[in-house]
Amino acid sequence: MKKTYALETPGKINLFLEIKGKRADSWHELETLFFPIRFLADRVEISFGGKQVRLKCSVPGVPLNEENLAVRAATAFYAAAGEPCPGMEIRIEKHLPVAGGMAGGSSDAGAVLRLLQENSGIRLSPEKLSQTALSIGSDVPYFLNPEPAVGRGRGELLTPVVIPENLPLLLVPGVFPISAAWAYQHWNEAESRNHPSRLEDLLPLLAAGRYSQARELLRNDLEPAALRKFPMLKLLSSRLRDFGGGALMSGSGSTLFALFPDFTVRDWAFDWLKDEFQRYDAILIKS
Repeated sequence: MKKTYALETPGKINLFLEIKGKRADSWHELETLFFPIRFLADRVEISFGGKQVRLKCSVPGVPLNEENLAVRAATAFYAAAGEPCPGMEIRIEKHLPVAGGMAGGSSDAGAVLRLLQENSGIRLSPEKLSQTALSIGSDVPYFLNPEPAVGRGRGELLTPVVIPENLPLLLVPGVFPISAAWAYQHWNEAESRNHPSRLEDLLPLLAAGRYSQARELLRNDLEPAALRKFPMLKLLSSRLRDFGGGALMSGSGSTLFALFPDFTVRDWAFDWLKDEFQRYDAILIKS
């Protein structure tokens, strides 16, 4: 019987995402605050054997070929080691939204890299492993060690930060897919320049548990265009704000979350809103 190696891999939200500008290499320069969402996670399994890299996932919209970041991660790992890629089967039990702003594909790819690093008999240096992750996608390096961190550059230059592991959050996983390419194409540079929130002001408030103030400094420069384009996102975001949350879209969307002043207010909002959100085919989750 083939041995199976498995890992639960979380999603992420961006508590802060400032776009500094477009770079010469066509990527965007970012300053972002990654926060792992462990109560919503995929399960990734690997077993060696057979021919080529094969992927199994039953969720519609997930590519089952080399377009999938998990498959690309497996082949990139062995290419970085200078070794032929063996046959293996990757199975993904998917709970994170597809193209939903929680980096589900990147999380799966990071999990594959971590599983191969620990169980393939090959050990890449930390630098080479990080470079390999970046070659797959900008968010993948974060999922080599998914803890709260500030990301700069394309998001791959990571600095760990100390903030509480559990925040008074409500989460609305991606209601529908939004292309990251679309989100960045519609980023408005003028709106970014005029935004008052700065990461250096938000971090100490989160660290101190001063969520009532912190919720006012959440920022995502990709959000304004998405709220203009998608009325449903604007409606759901407004309802979260009506009940005291600092509401924000995560990444390129369409996942929404809200940070509340404390867990009592968060739980009260959840009890009032959960049925209403279901009427919009949106799921409301609390940590």
